[in-house]
Amino acid sequence: MNKNNLETEPYYVNAWIDGEIILKHKAKAKSKLEKDPILKISILPSANKPPITINRDAKISDAVTLMMMHNFSQLPVMSNPKSVAGFISWETIGIGTTNGLTSTDVRDYLKDRVVILDLDTPLLDAIKTVIKEEIVLVQKKDKSLSGIVTITDISSQFFTLTEPFLLLEKIENLIRLLLDEKFLVEEIKELCKEDSQNKENIEFIDDLTFGQYIRLIEKEENWIKLNLKIERVPFIKQLNKIREIRNDIMHFDPEGISQEQRDDLINMSNFLTELIKYN
Repeated sequence: MNKNNLETEPYYVNAWIDGEIILKHKAKAKSKLEKDPILKISILPSANKPPITINRDAKISDAVTLMMMHNFSQLPVMSNPKSVAGFISWETIGIGTTNGLTSTDVRDYLKDRVVILDLDTPLLDAIKTVIKEEIVLVQKKDKSLSGIVTITDISSQFFTLTEPFLLLEKIENLIRLLLDEKFLVEEIKELCKEDSQNKENIEFIDDLTFGQYIRLIEKEENWIKLNLKIERVPFIKQLNKIREIRNDIMHFDPEGISQEQRDDLINMSNFLTELIKYN
């Protein structure tokens, strides 16, 4: 059975001779990734929020009321439920008014150039388009609108994706400052030997891994060298928590990190920042 990757449930050796067992394939290790690993524009919340629209035959006062009421800068203008005529915005209204336009109809103030992307557009491609156009509409397969994406939405998503990496970088740099010139090079090399990671040309604190930072300072004789006025045990415990979060981030866990983990990174970053001031 091992040769064919089969197993029984329950294990046949322990089963009653006339009992029922199930023959099945052994479980295969799977990735949590979806079949398509490419991020799509559909991950943006704004791409999944059907926009408020206005008909091209509506009055300009209706458009102004909607934009003021919802704090919008623009509205998609529709010829019919699945056909976009363009955009109307404070900018197009201002340009029209400045040039002497006195019409009260939406269709006379609209910008007819509009870019529409499908929900399954790769995020990187969508970012390039949004940066160029400043605003795009997103549509479902049935051509109905599913959302509006602006540069602000892209900036927000970029921050969400990069914030954990930036926080980790800050935390590691602060730890390096805490350890700076506190240990001999030979002590660092000895630590690497203990970890079976005997790097030949190790000279800097930066050459250590995050786990080695922890193992270095969790020893009481090394902790004393740091001359910190905080308790060692809870500090090491929290650093280990940060190490686990770091592993999730650096292995690009498809589920990302939780808000609690994000808070842990922010809190440790702030704590180390204050600690450095008095060290």
